[in-house]
Amino acid sequence: MKIRDILLKSVSAFALVGAIVASAPSLAQDSNPAEAAELGPIAGEIGFSWWGGQGRNQKTDDILKLFESEYPGVTVVREAADFNPHWEKLTIQSAAGNQPCTIQMQTRWLATFAKPNVLMPLDDLLAKGVFKIDGIAQPIMDGARGTDGNLYMIPSGVFIFALMLNQSMADSAAAAGVAPLPNPYTWGQLAEYARAVKPTLPEGVNALHNMGRETDAFVTWVQSQGDKLFNGTEVGFSKETAVAWFDYWEALRKDGLTDNAEEMVADNGSLIEESNIANGRTFITNRPPNRLASMQAAVDKVLPGTKLDIMPYPTAEDGTTGMDLGSNGIAIGANCPAELLPASVAWTNFFTQDARAAQIYQSDNGVVAVDHLAEAQANDPATAAGQVRYIELFREVVGGAKPVQWPAGGYQAVTETIARAYDAVAFEQISSAEAADQFIAELQEQVTNAAK
Repeated sequence: MKIRDILLKSVSAFALVGAIVASAPSLAQDSNPAEAAELGPIAGEIGFSWWGGQGRNQKTDDILKLFESEYPGVTVVREAADFNPHWEKLTIQSAAGNQPCTIQMQTRWLATFAKPNVLMPLDDLLAKGVFKIDGIAQPIMDGARGTDGNLYMIPSGVFIFALMLNQSMADSAAAAGVAPLPNPYTWGQLAEYARAVKPTLPEGVNALHNMGRETDAFVTWVQSQGDKLFNGTEVGFSKETAVAWFDYWEALRKDGLTDNAEEMVADNGSLIEESNIANGRTFITNRPPNRLASMQAAVDKVLPGTKLDIMPYPTAEDGTTGMDLGSNGIAIGANCPAELLPASVAWTNFFTQDARAAQIYQSDNGVVAVDHLAEAQANDPATAAGQVRYIELFREVVGGAKPVQWPAGGYQAVTETIARAYDAVAFEQISSAEAADQFIAELQEQVTNAAK
């Protein structure tokens, strides 16, 4: 059966984000932020920092304007940045004790900042009933806790990772006689498919983006091999698993199926408009599936008539999946003054629970964590097709997801060390075995240091 046919089916596996309601609710305001008033007057100037590109920034600003219109006594100072600069700025702000009152947070980074002097523990406020968490499944709430057991984040979106493909090129390949990938499919089948598709692609188009240095792809590989990324603060995967990963991508690179080393380093950056798939340079790449709509909009400008799609990552040869899962949400800075706490709580409730906010945001940074809002969004004809597609894929794969327990500094450590190790392999400076030794040693050192 074709991937596209299977993925377009309505899938019922949505247990991790709660039961799906039978009918969609109206878009009336339902965040009940008035409960925040129990803490005091909802007024004052608060900051909100988040990451995102132009499209997400506009959506966030639209939601903030709606919030401010409902609470004219509150002004929210916007602090937007790209993903990595967001964390770099928060690190500097936290060291100086001037982090904003409300901060977009992520489970991959939570352990780095989940300290009472950086983020405010939220359990006492939750016990008072001032936070709204209706419809957010318990496993997602549990993932918002730090290693000390405290709740540090109210989840807003649940995310997965996936591959993005040029569906128009896939259709052309199928018309030329190339059998589509089955679903599910293995890492070996992905390599075979790339080899079969390559002759059908336009000149200069890579069959695959070289993902040898990509953290999210590597995490999926590790877990599909039956390993763990981390055991507490210890590296959990073997040298053999890392060597096999590097060898997999080296074989594809040397066969001319991926971008070369120089292109690999420069390509697939955070800017949607400059990415390899948005400009038709690559057939299959790894991009966050929540960016499908934004990516399609970029493609429409430069390659009219071209259709993009998303698909799950491969499994191991025995069918074992390695899908990671995490969540984004809002944390409150530990230094937030008491008089600004009511406004901060009200904004958090509004962003995470208000149906109008959810419809504006359209699961742009993870499928909305509140179950009935996700269902309403998927069923609403006004929802962008790319976001509906993302929710469909999420429902298909979420049941087999394996969330990573990231230690402090773990995500950034993997990102930095795997890039250095595989870059050295791709530029033919060291062997895969030497790179694996380097990767594991540097990763362990960084994680150990971060834990001190």
